[in-house]
Amino acid sequence: MTINKAVRAAVLSLLCLLAVVPAAAARPLDEVKKSGFLRVGVYRDFAPFSSGDSTALRGIDVDLGNAIAKRLGVRVQYLNLTSGEQVDDDLRNGVWKGHYLGYGVADVMLHIPYDKLLELRNDNVYLFAPYYREQLAVVMDPAQTGGSDLVTAFSDHKVGVEGDTLADTYLLSAFGGALREQVAHFRGVGDAVAAMRRGEIAGVMAPRSQIEGALGRNRGRYHLTSMPTPGLTISSWLIGMAVKVNAHDLAYAIEPVVQSMVQDGSLAKSFVKHGLTYVPPPKE
Repeated sequence: MTINKAVRAAVLSLLCLLAVVPAAAARPLDEVKKSGFLRVGVYRDFAPFSSGDSTALRGIDVDLGNAIAKRLGVRVQYLNLTSGEQVDDDLRNGVWKGHYLGYGVADVMLHIPYDKLLELRNDNVYLFAPYYREQLAVVMDPAQTGGSDLVTAFSDHKVGVEGDTLADTYLLSAFGGALREQVAHFRGVGDAVAAMRRGEIAGVMAPRSQIEGALGRNRGRYHLTSMPTPGLTISSWLIGMAVKVNAHDLAYAIEPVVQSMVQDGSLAKSFVKHGLTYVPPPKE
């Protein structure tokens, strides 16, 4: 058999396998209860919210998924998802359609921006239960910046960002482009924080939780604060969950569980355990 024929045969075998093994579909509450398990979608390699392989996941979102399943009286299974280019891709792959490789969708997906415009763009999903507020923050190395204010510090020193993010877009255009030449791009926030610790850059701008997670026990050595962001309409946002649009009853069962965890402090304890500052959603 030639190489081309072998490749075609392998692809055909894979397609046949996917055809006979039905993808898991998002389910309403009664189906979840009947099956005895809840399938929870979390992001792959997203410490301190979810990291590790599918058999040994850990993190804040994993703690939350475990608690929700326990309150519903079912077991938990995790769908460990790789993030796409946009949240819309993640909702398609993780909530309502499934990935083209055929591994199905979650009953509920965690760590989704609670944003009505996002929901309007994705009418196959229902967003609910915001459980904390994320915000842009800046961490600086005092050994390099001394007592300089943030804008002055980054006019004279390099500031790291993850490429193609809100922080990246903002710093390239903010203050009339004055900081553009000082922006250094990295594959992830962890890489940027590591570069700061090596003295290669003086600071990092990113979501606060990602900075705190990357700093770990070294947090006390650095100055972490918010940064003035004139012209930026969104500097903080709510993080919640998503289910398929036909599973409102599942969302209605999960929402009071989340609300009780916010109110009784158990969610805040999970954040502290994983080294993060907890900022609760606004009271309704």
